[in-house]
Amino acid sequence: MERSNQIGWAQVRAGVFILITMVLLAGAILLMGQKTKLFTPTSPLTVTIDNVMGLKVGAPVWLAGVDVGVVKDINFKDPRQSNEVQIAMEVDREALKKVGPDSRITIKTRGLMGEKYVDIIPSQQYHAIPGNNFRGQTVHTLDDVAQKAGVTFEKLNSIVDSVQAGKGTLGMLATDTTLYSNAVKLSGELKILAANINNGQGTLGKLARSGEPYDKLMQILSRADRTLQDIQDSDGSLNRLIYDKTLYTKLVSLAEKSNQAADDVRELNRKLTSTDNTFGMLLNDRELYDKGLSLLTRADNSMKDMETATARLKAGEGTAGKLINEKELYEKLNKAVDALDALVVDIKKNPGRYVKFSLF
Repeated sequence: MERSNQIGWAQVRAGVFILITMVLLAGAILLMGQKTKLFTPTSPLTVTIDNVMGLKVGAPVWLAGVDVGVVKDINFKDPRQSNEVQIAMEVDREALKKVGPDSRITIKTRGLMGEKYVDIIPSQQYHAIPGNNFRGQTVHTLDDVAQKAGVTFEKLNSIVDSVQAGKGTLGMLATDTTLYSNAVKLSGELKILAANINNGQGTLGKLARSGEPYDKLMQILSRADRTLQDIQDSDGSLNRLIYDKTLYTKLVSLAEKSNQAADDVRELNRKLTSTDNTFGMLLNDRELYDKGLSLLTRADNSMKDMETATARLKAGEGTAGKLINEKELYEKLNKAVDALDALVVDIKKNPGRYVKFSLF
């Protein structure tokens, strides 16, 4: 039996079907490769974070809003030591060079209820050799906001309850009628005061109704203006003080001289307190002070001895005391002096009576 060389219609349809299927399969592979970065060189990236907020494996990784990777695995880093979660990702190798220690890595949500994804804010630097292990930051969720809002509302309810119970200043203002009564009384008194002022009663009333104070004030201002004008036009002391710079120059010169004098005084003080001169030695040498103190002590002791001797003399003790205090001894001594004086006079008048001289 001879083989037929003719191709049947069924074979053509099968070939066309297979061709279309291969084309569709190739397109699907290309699309999936673009989506999952199948044909792009990638590098591993590990992020440690406290809470993944429902992130799932396969979630995208965005760098500055650009899809650069995918989440491969999510596990606890070390369950025995901490509750930190470790996210393993595959990221475009070139994009990873813009991830550094200053990058902010968080988990965000697409829309209000959309899927979770890893968001990375690029580093300010370009890292030729990028790192592969970073720390993520946990962002506040709606639950955190609701919890804080609940705490805030509880505090507000407590404050409102305190106010309604009359506690504190606000409570007293809200429940005590004394303040309202005082405000009513004050309003009435202010009304009476305003009526009295409008009627010209009292000092304020006279100031409000009478033009005399205004006229006097204007007169005072006019006189002050004339006085200032006279000062400007005259050649007196005030005018010179205001417009003449001579006094200012002299004061500046005096200040400079005062500074120089102060420097001279400081130099003199330094020289006086220096131990290189006599006055400095007098001020600073301890030995001279000790000697002076010893001398004063000796002088004090000498004065005490003189006071003791004087007391003994007044008491008539000893020869000198008797000479001072006994009148009899004084009279005898006086008579002896008179007799001795008479003897000297007689010797001068009659020397031969007392002195005999001969050669043989």
